[in-house]
Amino acid sequence: MKQKLKRIPKKVGTKIRSKVIATLLRMRHRAITCKNQILINNFFHDHFDLDYTRHEDVRTVVETMMTACRTHRNRMHAYFKKFPSKEAVLLKPHPDTTEEQWKELCDLFTSEAFMKQSEQNKKNRSKLTVNHAAGSRSFQRTRACMKNQESGNINPAELYKKNYTNKDGIWTSEGAREIYRQCDLEGKTYTEIEVYSEILGKKSGYVRGLGRAVKPPPSSTLTTQSSDLQHQLAKARDEIEAMRAAREKDLQEFAKKQAEMEATLRDHREEQRVEQERIRLEQEERMKREQEHMRVEHEERMQQEQERMRKEQERLRAEISKELEKKMSSVMEKKMSDMSKRLFSQFGGSKR
Repeated sequence: MKQKLKRIPKKVGTKIRSKVIATLLRMRHRAITCKNQILINNFFHDHFDLDYTRHEDVRTVVETMMTACRTHRNRMHAYFKKFPSKEAVLLKPHPDTTEEQWKELCDLFTSEAFMKQSEQNKKNRSKLTVNHAAGSRSFQRTRACMKNQESGNINPAELYKKNYTNKDGIWTSEGAREIYRQCDLEGKTYTEIEVYSEILGKKSGYVRGLGRAVKPPPSSTLTTQSSDLQHQLAKARDEIEAMRAAREKDLQEFAKKQAEMEATLRDHREEQRVEQERIRLEQEERMKREQEHMRVEHEERMQQEQERMRKEQERLRAEISKELEKKMSSVMEKKMSDMSKRLFSQFGGSKR
């Protein structure tokens, strides 16, 4: 397990240098924390034997990642500052980046927000009363190298001296020397963390000189605050539980009303279906009656027309018969007259 934990900074640094982009470099620690689960799952999943559902493990990887990210950004910025202008530096990207990544980094370094923050950081560094001489090596790394192999302990004063003196053993400032003197005295009575907290000052969640990996000792104020927070947390939990119960009740009432509305809607739909069926049957019955009435009227009209045509035919036959009789009578009379004349002429001429 210890070997795997020792591999975390190296692995994280490799990942950051190989996959880092300007968007990640722009992010603050708080922004990274808000998205830490996504970043960790994408970058470091299955690389370490850690439980990423635990806040401590997530914080360890995020803190290491942010340190590697800051180191990489500082290296890129130092390279950027060697050139006189943005146009010149764009022509020669850093060997560890692609052209696209380098362009994004140059845009970041020339942005108004970055330059403003850079100036503020310069002012803050100028106000430091002591400066360490450990370089890029973390205090925790120095602490691990100086630890007594037999007892596993380390003198806090010597650790402080190691970090705030140069290779020749010269102090970086008189302020650092004075803090070492206090540290040497206090180190005989207090623990390492207590000495650093008392002499270098306290900061919430952070021990000056030892980094974020070491938690500061609890204070009465913190204990009171913790008690208040626990009370507030319990109160908040009760309120949440009450809200959850009220919400559950509202959901049940809503479900009941919804069921009633659905039942009413079903009844209404059934009534509509029955009414539509009744109307359909009435329309069919009315259409049948109208069709029957039309059929009867049609048959009556047909019968009347046939009767009229029959009478007309009889009338025509009667007229034709009368005409034929008249013509035949006229023809017969004419023939009889002609025959009478011929007979008369024959018989009368012979008598003479």
